[in-house]
Amino acid sequence: MFKDKPSLSWWIYAIPLLPLAIYLSDLTSSQNQAWFISINQQTARLPDLIWTSLSMLGNGWSVFALALPMLLFARKPLYAAIISGVFAGIFSNLAKTFFNTSRPAGVIDQGVIHIIEHPLLHSAMPSGHTMTAFSIATAIYFSLDSKNKTMGLILFILAAGAGLSRIAVGAHWPEDVFVGCALGITSGLIGAVLVQYVPTSLFAIKAWPVKVILIASLMCLYLLITDTIDFVLNANLQIVLAGLIIITWIQAIPRIIDQER
Repeated sequence: MFKDKPSLSWWIYAIPLLPLAIYLSDLTSSQNQAWFISINQQTARLPDLIWTSLSMLGNGWSVFALALPMLLFARKPLYAAIISGVFAGIFSNLAKTFFNTSRPAGVIDQGVIHIIEHPLLHSAMPSGHTMTAFSIATAIYFSLDSKNKTMGLILFILAAGAGLSRIAVGAHWPEDVFVGCALGITSGLIGAVLVQYVPTSLFAIKAWPVKVILIASLMCLYLLITDTIDFVLNANLQIVLAGLIIITWIQAIPRIIDQER
Protein backbone atom coordinates (compact mmCIF):
# COMPACT_ATOMS: atom_id res chain seq x y z
CA MET A 1 0.00 0.00 0.00
CA PHE A 2 2.80 2.40 0.87
CA LYS A 3 5.87 3.29 -1.11
CA ASP A 4 9.32 2.52 0.26
CA LYS A 5 10.20 4.31 3.46
CA PRO A 6 12.53 7.34 3.34
CA SER A 7 16.01 6.52 2.12
CA LEU A 8 17.75 9.91 2.34
CA SER A 9 21.35 9.69 3.49
CA TRP A 10 21.96 10.92 7.03
CA TRP A 11 24.24 13.75 5.93
CA ILE A 12 21.47 15.32 3.88
CA TYR A 13 19.70 16.34 7.07
CA ALA A 14 22.75 18.45 7.98
CA ILE A 15 22.49 20.64 4.87
CA PRO A 16 20.40 23.36 6.59
CA LEU A 17 23.25 23.82 9.06
CA LEU A 18 25.40 25.48 6.37
CA PRO A 19 23.27 28.63 5.82
CA LEU A 20 22.54 28.64 9.55
CA ALA A 21 26.28 28.66 10.27
CA ILE A 22 26.74 31.61 7.90
CA TYR A 23 23.96 33.42 9.74
CA LEU A 24 25.60 32.80 13.12
CA SER A 25 28.97 33.88 11.74
CA ASP A 26 27.43 37.11 10.52
CA LEU A 27 25.91 37.73 13.95
CA THR A 28 29.36 37.67 15.52
CA SER A 29 30.96 39.84 12.82
CA SER A 30 28.15 42.44 12.73
CA GLN A 31 28.50 42.81 8.96
CA ASN A 32 24.80 42.40 8.17
CA GLN A 33 24.12 46.05 7.32
CA ALA A 34 27.35 46.46 5.36
CA TRP A 35 26.63 43.29 3.39
CA PHE A 36 23.12 44.49 2.61
CA ILE A 37 24.20 47.90 1.32
CA SER A 38 26.97 46.41 -0.82
CA ILE A 39 24.79 43.69 -2.37
CA ASN A 40 21.83 46.02 -2.81
CA GLN A 41 23.91 48.64 -4.62
CA GLN A 42 25.70 46.11 -6.84
CA THR A 43 22.49 44.36 -7.92
CA ALA A 44 20.91 47.73 -8.74
CA ARG A 45 23.06 47.76 -11.89
CA LEU A 46 20.75 45.17 -13.43
CA PRO A 47 17.17 45.92 -14.59
CA ASP A 48 14.53 45.84 -11.85
CA LEU A 49 12.49 43.32 -13.86
CA ILE A 50 15.17 40.67 -13.35
CA TRP A 51 14.91 40.93 -9.59
CA THR A 52 11.13 41.21 -9.40
CA SER A 53 10.86 38.16 -11.68
CA LEU A 54 13.24 36.14 -9.51
CA SER A 55 11.33 37.28 -6.45
CA MET A 56 8.21 35.65 -7.88
CA LEU A 57 9.97 32.29 -7.44
CA GLY A 58 9.47 32.77 -3.71
CA ASN A 59 5.82 33.77 -3.83
CA GLY A 60 3.55 30.87 -2.92
CA TRP A 61 0.92 31.55 -5.58
CA SER A 62 3.35 32.02 -8.44
CA VAL A 63 5.32 28.91 -7.45
CA PHE A 64 2.08 26.95 -7.26
CA ALA A 65 1.25 27.99 -10.82
CA LEU A 66 4.75 27.12 -12.04
CA ALA A 67 4.64 23.70 -10.42
CA LEU A 68 1.07 22.83 -11.43
CA PRO A 69 2.02 21.26 -14.81
CA MET A 70 3.89 18.60 -12.79
CA LEU A 71 0.42 17.25 -12.04
CA LEU A 72 0.56 15.73 -15.52
CA PHE A 73 3.89 13.90 -15.29
CA ALA A 74 5.51 14.16 -11.82
CA ARG A 75 2.90 13.99 -9.09
CA LYS A 76 5.19 12.65 -6.37
CA PRO A 77 7.57 15.67 -6.49
CA LEU A 78 4.55 17.97 -6.73
CA TYR A 79 2.97 16.45 -3.62
CA ALA A 80 6.31 16.77 -1.81
CA ALA A 81 6.49 20.44 -2.82
CA ILE A 82 2.97 21.13 -1.54
CA ILE A 83 3.68 19.40 1.78
CA SER A 84 6.91 21.37 2.17
CA GLY A 85 5.09 24.59 1.34
CA VAL A 86 2.70 24.01 4.23
CA PHE A 87 5.58 23.57 6.67
CA ALA A 88 7.41 26.57 5.22
CA GLY A 89 4.34 28.72 5.83
CA ILE A 90 4.05 27.54 9.43
CA PHE A 91 7.77 28.06 10.13
CA SER A 92 7.71 31.49 8.49
CA ASN A 93 4.80 32.77 10.57
CA LEU A 94 6.26 31.42 13.80
CA ALA A 95 9.73 32.82 13.10
CA LYS A 96 8.48 36.26 12.07
CA THR A 97 6.47 36.47 15.29
CA PHE A 98 9.44 35.33 17.36
CA PHE A 99 12.09 37.61 15.81
CA ASN A 100 9.88 40.63 14.93
CA THR A 101 12.79 42.55 13.35
CA SER A 102 12.80 45.66 11.18
CA ARG A 103 13.54 45.54 7.47
CA PRO A 104 16.35 47.55 5.86
CA ALA A 105 14.04 50.40 4.78
CA GLY A 106 13.02 50.85 8.39
CA VAL A 107 16.62 51.20 9.59
CA ILE A 108 18.68 52.69 6.76
CA ASP A 109 18.02 56.01 5.02
CA GLN A 110 15.85 55.00 2.05
CA GLY A 111 17.73 57.45 -0.16
CA VAL A 112 20.88 55.39 0.24
CA ILE A 113 19.47 52.03 -0.85
CA HIS A 114 17.70 50.74 -3.95
CA ILE A 115 14.06 49.90 -3.23
CA ILE A 116 11.84 48.58 -6.00
CA GLU A 117 8.29 49.98 -6.05
CA HIS A 118 7.44 50.11 -2.34
CA PRO A 119 9.38 49.90 0.93
CA LEU A 120 8.63 47.19 3.49
CA LEU A 121 9.36 48.07 7.11
CA HIS A 122 8.46 45.20 9.42
CA SER A 123 8.64 41.41 9.87
CA ALA A 124 12.05 40.95 8.30
CA MET A 125 13.37 37.72 9.81
CA PRO A 126 13.26 35.31 8.07
CA SER A 127 12.77 35.89 4.34
CA GLY A 128 9.55 34.07 3.51
CA HIS A 129 10.25 34.19 -0.22
CA THR A 130 13.65 32.57 0.28
CA MET A 131 12.10 29.96 2.53
CA THR A 132 9.42 29.11 -0.04
CA ALA A 133 11.89 28.92 -2.92
CA PHE A 134 14.31 26.61 -1.09
CA SER A 135 11.56 24.45 0.40
CA ILE A 136 10.07 23.77 -3.05
CA ALA A 137 13.50 23.23 -4.65
CA THR A 138 14.56 20.81 -1.90
CA ALA A 139 11.29 18.87 -1.85
CA ILE A 140 11.24 18.41 -5.61
CA TYR A 141 14.94 17.58 -5.90
CA PHE A 142 14.91 14.86 -3.25
CA SER A 143 11.71 13.39 -4.70
CA LEU A 144 13.06 13.06 -8.23
CA ASP A 145 14.33 9.85 -9.75
CA SER A 146 18.13 9.56 -9.72
CA LYS A 147 18.32 10.08 -13.49
CA ASN A 148 16.74 13.54 -13.14
CA LYS A 149 18.79 14.70 -10.14
CA THR A 150 21.34 16.64 -12.22
CA MET A 151 18.64 18.67 -13.94
CA GLY A 152 17.03 19.25 -10.55
CA LEU A 153 20.08 21.18 -9.37
CA ILE A 154 18.83 24.08 -11.49
CA LEU A 155 16.07 24.50 -8.90
CA PHE A 156 18.63 25.46 -6.25
CA ILE A 157 20.20 28.03 -8.57
CA LEU A 158 16.77 29.58 -9.06
CA ALA A 159 16.09 29.45 -5.31
CA ALA A 160 19.40 31.24 -4.67
CA GLY A 161 18.34 33.84 -7.23
CA ALA A 162 15.08 34.31 -5.36
CA GLY A 163 16.98 34.82 -2.12
CA LEU A 164 19.38 37.31 -3.69
CA SER A 165 16.44 39.18 -5.22
CA ARG A 166 15.03 39.90 -1.77
CA ILE A 167 18.16 41.90 -0.99
CA ALA A 168 18.15 43.47 -4.46
CA VAL A 169 14.58 44.78 -4.11
CA GLY A 170 15.43 46.23 -0.70
CA ALA A 171 13.14 43.92 1.29
CA HIS A 172 15.51 41.79 3.39
CA TRP A 173 18.83 41.65 5.18
CA PRO A 174 21.35 38.94 4.23
CA GLU A 175 20.71 37.36 7.63
CA ASP A 176 17.00 37.04 6.77
CA VAL A 177 17.94 35.23 3.57
CA PHE A 178 20.33 32.79 5.27
CA VAL A 179 17.78 31.84 7.92
CA GLY A 180 15.07 31.60 5.27
CA CYS A 181 17.34 29.27 3.29
CA ALA A 182 17.95 27.05 6.34
CA LEU A 183 14.28 26.81 7.27
CA GLY A 184 13.31 26.35 3.64
CA ILE A 185 15.66 23.41 3.14
CA THR A 186 14.37 21.91 6.39
CA SER A 187 10.78 22.25 5.17
CA GLY A 188 11.74 20.70 1.85
CA LEU A 189 13.35 17.70 3.52
CA ILE A 190 10.22 17.19 5.60
CA GLY A 191 8.15 17.20 2.42
CA ALA A 192 10.52 14.78 0.68
CA VAL A 193 10.31 12.37 3.63
CA LEU A 194 6.55 12.56 4.23
CA VAL A 195 5.67 12.06 0.57
CA GLN A 196 7.25 8.60 0.84
CA TYR A 197 4.34 7.61 3.07
CA VAL A 198 1.65 8.66 0.59
CA PRO A 199 -0.20 5.54 -0.67
CA THR A 200 0.64 4.66 -4.26
CA SER A 201 -3.03 4.86 -5.25
CA LEU A 202 -3.10 8.60 -4.49
CA PHE A 203 -0.57 9.29 -7.24
CA ALA A 204 -3.08 8.26 -9.92
CA ILE A 205 -4.43 11.02 -12.16
CA LYS A 206 -7.98 10.27 -10.99
CA ALA A 207 -7.09 10.33 -7.27
CA TRP A 208 -8.77 12.88 -5.02
CA PRO A 209 -5.57 14.92 -4.27
CA VAL A 210 -5.29 15.69 -7.98
CA LYS A 211 -8.82 17.07 -8.01
CA VAL A 212 -8.20 19.12 -4.85
CA ILE A 213 -5.07 20.62 -6.40
CA LEU A 214 -6.93 21.50 -9.58
CA ILE A 215 -9.70 23.19 -7.59
CA ALA A 216 -7.11 25.14 -5.59
CA SER A 217 -5.52 26.24 -8.85
CA LEU A 218 -8.74 28.12 -9.68
CA MET A 219 -8.12 30.41 -6.71
CA CYS A 220 -4.55 30.85 -7.89
CA LEU A 221 -5.80 31.66 -11.40
CA TYR A 222 -8.21 34.26 -10.02
CA LEU A 223 -5.48 35.98 -7.98
CA LEU A 224 -3.04 36.01 -10.90
CA ILE A 225 -5.61 37.69 -13.11
CA THR A 226 -7.09 40.15 -10.61
CA ASP A 227 -4.36 40.93 -8.07
CA THR A 228 -0.74 42.13 -8.01
CA ILE A 229 1.77 39.46 -6.99
CA ASP A 230 4.47 41.40 -5.10
CA PHE A 231 5.26 43.90 -7.88
CA VAL A 232 3.38 45.72 -10.65
CA LEU A 233 6.35 44.93 -12.90
CA ASN A 234 5.31 41.27 -12.76
CA ALA A 235 1.95 41.85 -14.46
CA ASN A 236 2.97 40.19 -17.75
CA LEU A 237 4.51 37.23 -15.95
CA GLN A 238 1.28 36.76 -14.04
CA ILE A 239 -0.56 36.38 -17.35
CA VAL A 240 1.96 33.73 -18.41
CA LEU A 241 1.45 31.85 -15.16
CA ALA A 242 -2.32 32.08 -15.56
CA GLY A 243 -1.85 30.54 -19.00
CA LEU A 244 0.08 27.63 -17.46
CA ILE A 245 -2.85 26.89 -15.18
CA ILE A 246 -5.33 26.95 -18.06
CA ILE A 247 -3.12 24.68 -20.21
CA THR A 248 -2.77 22.24 -17.30
CA TRP A 249 -6.54 22.10 -16.90
CA ILE A 250 -6.98 21.47 -20.63
CA GLN A 251 -4.52 18.58 -20.45
CA ALA A 252 -5.61 17.12 -17.10
CA ILE A 253 -9.41 17.01 -17.36
CA PRO A 254 -9.55 14.66 -20.40
CA ARG A 255 -7.06 12.31 -18.70
CA ILE A 256 -9.13 12.22 -15.52
CA ILE A 257 -12.34 11.56 -17.43
CA ASP A 258 -10.67 8.84 -19.49
CA GLN A 259 -9.32 7.11 -16.35
CA GLU A 260 -12.69 7.20 -14.62
CA ARG A 261 -14.57 5.53 -17.46
